[in-house]
Amino acid sequence: AVNDKQLRTDTLLLSRSVRPVNIRLATESDITTLANLYQQTVLTHAQKHYTPEQAAAWASLAGETETFRAFILKATTFVAIDSTGDATGILGFAGIANDGHITATYVRHDALHQGIGSKLMERILDYATGRQIARLYAEANPFSLGLFKKFGFQLYATETVNRQGVEFQRSLVELKLN
Repeated sequence: AVNDKQLRTDTLLLSRSVRPVNIRLATESDITTLANLYQQTVLTHAQKHYTPEQAAAWASLAGETETFRAFILKATTFVAIDSTGDATGILGFAGIANDGHITATYVRHDALHQGIGSKLMERILDYATGRQIARLYAEANPFSLGLFKKFGFQLYATETVNRQGVEFQRSLVELKLN
């Protein structure tokens, strides 16, 4: 018989297992799905670190169709898709600009802690190395900061930004590749 403690431990290990994914470039046809993923992830997880007003202001980018479209397509944005054959669709996305700015790292709210963010970050690092980008930098929110630190990014400053009249604190991180 399996006891409750063992069951909880097994469940925790499963939830932290690496989910097999395929990585591809984002396309115009992904915009609506990525906007929904972005909005749902922010609304689900921002409440742990931000006020309801901050979460709503942050999530509102998804509703600004042309701005969100540019957010995805002006950078090189990679999407992670479940490779097990399940019809779960896009599980996350990450973008990088030509100057090394990591523009996005988002994992679908129901797929966190399954290695998807790490797979996307590995793809970003491979891309940057292949293009001889010397420095990567990003604005990290409290729930993505751990991912950046895991990959060796260093905190060099914090900033306060204003979105729709609501202020946020973000961490500025960088990784020097050369």
